[in-house]
Amino acid sequence: MFCSSIWVLAHVSLTNQNALEVSCGRGAGAVWCVHYYVPGSYMGVDLSPSVIDICRKRHSMISRLSFVVADATKYLPFENESLDIVLCVEATHAYGGSAAVQRFASEVARVLRPNGYFLWCDLFHIDGSDTSIDYLTANGELIVEEKINITRNVLHALDIQSNTRAEFIERYVRPKEQEYFRLFAGLPGTQMYSGMYEGHIQYW
Repeated sequence: MFCSSIWVLAHVSLTNQNALEVSCGRGAGAVWCVHYYVPGSYMGVDLSPSVIDICRKRHSMISRLSFVVADATKYLPFENESLDIVLCVEATHAYGGSAAVQRFASEVARVLRPNGYFLWCDLFHIDGSDTSIDYLTANGELIVEEKINITRNVLHALDIQSNTRAEFIERYVRPKEQEYFRLFAGLPGTQMYSGMYEGHIQYW
């Protein structure tokens, strides 16, 4: 998450901006962004009430940071043209197909101010079995300013982190669940890593 966030924020400043992170998970990325980029406000939304409850309990003392339960494929609970930046990292592939992603894109366009930025990265299979990045712009409401294939960068980051991640999984994850966590972590030798290395999976 962190290396992906660094990449998508490379050319856009969060400082003093009103930002929204969609599918924020347990909020670690949100905390990191608030600490390093000092936005005016930073809101995280996630579909899971239990996850948002964790975020609120863990991060309630951090100023400028708040969390809300929301299904981003249906409605984002923010006023029209109220946000400077919307950030979404490694999530749209799980949104359930083209119609859901296009509804999400419409909501992003609605809440962004004129000249606001939607910062996005995710992975997908090039055979079309996963959500295509083209679905985000299919309705014409979002304009692509820059589109970069960062698969090589992701692989490099995974190589650097592989030993640390493998040791963590070996030490803290139950044996019957370790294979899943290895796949989720993108360790060398897993289907995820091999798919990116061989070009079957791309990261944008």
